[in-house]
Amino acid sequence: MRYEKWLGGGIGWILTGNPLGALMGFFAGGLVELGDKKKGQAPTGISELETNLIVLASYLIRIDGKVTLEEISFTQDFLNTYFDEKLSTERTQVLNHCLQNEYDLNVVCDRLRMYAPQSTRVQVIHFLFDLAASDGELNERENYLIFRLAGYLNVNDIDFKKIKAEHELQQVSIYDLLEIRRDASLAEIRNAYRRLVLKYHPDRNHHLSERARKELATKFQRIKEAYEKIKIERGEG
Repeated sequence: MRYEKWLGGGIGWILTGNPLGALMGFFAGGLVELGDKKKGQAPTGISELETNLIVLASYLIRIDGKVTLEEISFTQDFLNTYFDEKLSTERTQVLNHCLQNEYDLNVVCDRLRMYAPQSTRVQVIHFLFDLAASDGELNERENYLIFRLAGYLNVNDIDFKKIKAEHELQQVSIYDLLEIRRDASLAEIRNAYRRLVLKYHPDRNHHLSERARKELATKFQRIKEAYEKIKIERGEG
């Protein structure tokens, strides 16, 4: 699995003490009012690690001049999976705020570099690549920003190239499995999937040897998984 569950531990960081003064002002000003929280009370359950990830995510989401629902949903789903899901509403408030404000990426990366182990910083880069591709496109601006952030986080060139290659391989392979172009429309993807299902479905290949049927069954399963991944990328999952 690419992300370790301990990423959600926040490495013991608490929101209080985060040097992003304007963001702390956002909390202190009572802009996050949820349930029975009193005005001016910060959502202290959110760790500094989460806060820093949200700042990085918001910057990456906006870098190409557009904010997509796919990218926002990916960020929310990721944080709910690896951090306390009960704080999802608070995190959404923070994300919405960060999407409308600017924060110093150097400060964020300094904190991550100081307190996060190398393994966590590597996972941050994985997260950013997955986020950039969640709307079906990893463009040059996004790619360059992730490259810069890897440098700020002291993720070495070897690790960065490995992460990037792994991501590119994953993206290429699922489209290759469906025998379609990376920029194919949803209609073209559905048609390709249906055609391959008819071709490789076990019920249509009884005449083959047992070994051949097993190989086709494996490919059939990979095609189904690739189709589901592409649907999620395109916001159809």
